[in-house]
Amino acid sequence: MAESRFYLAIGEESTRGVAESTQVGFVPLLSARLPSVEFDESVQEEFRGEDSLAGPYRWVRKSRRWQATLEIPFYTEAGGQPRMMGTIFKHLFGGVTSTQLGTTTAYAHMLYPSSRMYEQGGGLEDRALTLNYNLNEGDTLKNYPYVGGRVVSVGLEQTPGEPLKLTAELTGQFRQAPATALDGPVFPAESLRCDYTKLAIYTGGVVRTGTAPDFTDISADATAVRIRPDRLSIKIDSGKEDVLRLSGLDYPDRTRLGRFTVEVELTLDWEDPQTGFSSIAEFNSWLETTGSTNLLCVWNTGVPADTGYNHKLVIDIPKLVRVGGEPEYEHNREPMITLKYQALCDESTGYLVGCLLYNTAPSL
Repeated sequence: MAESRFYLAIGEESTRGVAESTQVGFVPLLSARLPSVEFDESVQEEFRGEDSLAGPYRWVRKSRRWQATLEIPFYTEAGGQPRMMGTIFKHLFGGVTSTQLGTTTAYAHMLYPSSRMYEQGGGLEDRALTLNYNLNEGDTLKNYPYVGGRVVSVGLEQTPGEPLKLTAELTGQFRQAPATALDGPVFPAESLRCDYTKLAIYTGGVVRTGTAPDFTDISADATAVRIRPDRLSIKIDSGKEDVLRLSGLDYPDRTRLGRFTVEVELTLDWEDPQTGFSSIAEFNSWLETTGSTNLLCVWNTGVPADTGYNHKLVIDIPKLVRVGGEPEYEHNREPMITLKYQALCDESTGYLVGCLLYNTAPSL
């Protein structure tokens, strides 16, 4: 019986449509699913002298594209090319500033939405992602390069007892013919995994170091209140649309930007503590007014990128409005509530969501 192997290496294309299978970062996957290749194809409907009632004579393939969903336990670095975990975020947001922290080998990467990411000098320009899936064809291991990838949305989900799960939705141009496998995959160190034990969630005061939006540090201040939910979900959608034009190609060659949106859900106890975050007060205030709040999520691995700077991920959402969620009563357990929020762009920071990643990669 053939050995069963399946793994992913992500490469960044300098020009969209030209596969990158050399400078790659290996990431572990939570599910083994190849991208779905989609074709627009149908019977050619023309009267060309045939007996049309006898059945169709020709099948026409008009265009192609692929869609992929990546489910990845989040690490601050990828294996091989450590920047590739952050590069996924870069291809969602477009805006990124990388800063060396002093004279150390630690770097801070600040990411935020850009409204001109595919323009000249706009951040991404014509770069894209190649998803290199390595899998068995019988006894032979092959690489399947899915080329021209765009990151459309990213979801972050944290539950107790589990690592932080990153779900990335991508769309792309085409799959190249199978090639020689990328042997010797190197995956990120387990100590760099963002885990539920390494997460602190705050609302309230935030200290941001540097000039907006290119902050080099973001942390909760002494007045911030820590929240301890049962579940945290953050969905960031770029609203991108990959389109096929009259350009002589049979795959999408233009990505049009939409409006960024951020949705947050917190599932927690229905309670009103004497100190700390009150889900009851949050629900009641939503019924009375349209006020806003904020959220700061910090996954600190505790592993030094260099002296004084740990590997970590910070998600900063400076302005959130409540959009729903009622308390859930059952006769056999204490009530819970899922608080639902939507982000607004904040004038002081210049973004509706910012991601700060600390690692040892000089750039993303």
